[in-house]
Amino acid sequence: MRVITCLLTTALLSACQPTPPAEAMLDDYLTRLSRVLSVDIPAIAAEPAPRMPPPRELQVELEPLSINLLDFWGFRQCGLAEVLGERNSILGRVMVPSQHLHMDGRILQRLRHCIRTLDDAELVALAEDLERRKQQQWPARYWNASAAAPELRAFWSPSTTPLEPGREATFQEALTALAFLSRLPERLEQQQWPERPELESQYKALEQYALGGKLLQSLVLGERYTQAANRMLERAHQQKTLCPAGLPKRELEYARNVMVKVFVGEVQPWLAAVNRRANNVMTHYEALLDQQSAELRPAIQPFFDQVTTQHLAFQNSLRDHVAHWQTLFDECDSKAIPSR
Repeated sequence: MRVITCLLTTALLSACQPTPPAEAMLDDYLTRLSRVLSVDIPAIAAEPAPRMPPPRELQVELEPLSINLLDFWGFRQCGLAEVLGERNSILGRVMVPSQHLHMDGRILQRLRHCIRTLDDAELVALAEDLERRKQQQWPARYWNASAAAPELRAFWSPSTTPLEPGREATFQEALTALAFLSRLPERLEQQQWPERPELESQYKALEQYALGGKLLQSLVLGERYTQAANRMLERAHQQKTLCPAGLPKRELEYARNVMVKVFVGEVQPWLAAVNRRANNVMTHYEALLDQQSAELRPAIQPFFDQVTTQHLAFQNSLRDHVAHWQTLFDECDSKAIPSR
């Protein structure tokens, strides 16, 4: 009985979820198409959006580097001891990948300062050795906190809703954060490593807005519905619904109104805005992946390829949809949008 109650509760909660505005707009479009074309709306299968590989397939384990107490004490002269002490504290050992990255950036900068300023040859040699080992770990450390970061997983999480019509250009903070992450290696080399609040604010934007997930849902939704609309227009063309025996019916004008007012006026602007946002996101995401080591990138490349394929399918379905409308009006020897 308890199991049945839980299932019923879950079903009721799902039923009470409001339809996302983008989906409601597309539902309305198909309903109007069905009415003016006299064709049924085809079944629209729920296609899953691409997902990042699980964390266990991406995160890289790194061995902590340690020095003896005497050397640790000697590094007080150049300020490294304070940073190492923070790193080795209890708080430091439970840091998330982004915090590990921030700490390693600080350590590398401080090591370089020690190499330039210390007079003790043994300490300089030790600092050079530590810097070399930290540099060897850097690609994996950066990977864990960028391409494989929990915050980037949240950014791409499809457990969200599509971009809302009229608000496709919002969530700019998340796009800025993506670009910020791709510039971190350059900032490290230029000794311009960000302070913790700046870094944390960028990670927060990635996690909070889930822009990538909204984009994925929009691409999948847009392709599914335009493909359904394409099948409806194809059927109307095959059945000569609007121009039997080559003679246009009154419904041709109704269809034109749906195309102009609903598709051109509402649906196409949303689809075009989603496409622009996809171009922006994928440009920044590819720039981030280009910063990764050649050994690690293959682990995330299939996901990138899946998103790229989904974007291409979305673009093709939109292009086909415009062509189907044109074919329908050509059949009736009529212009889609009459000259004024």
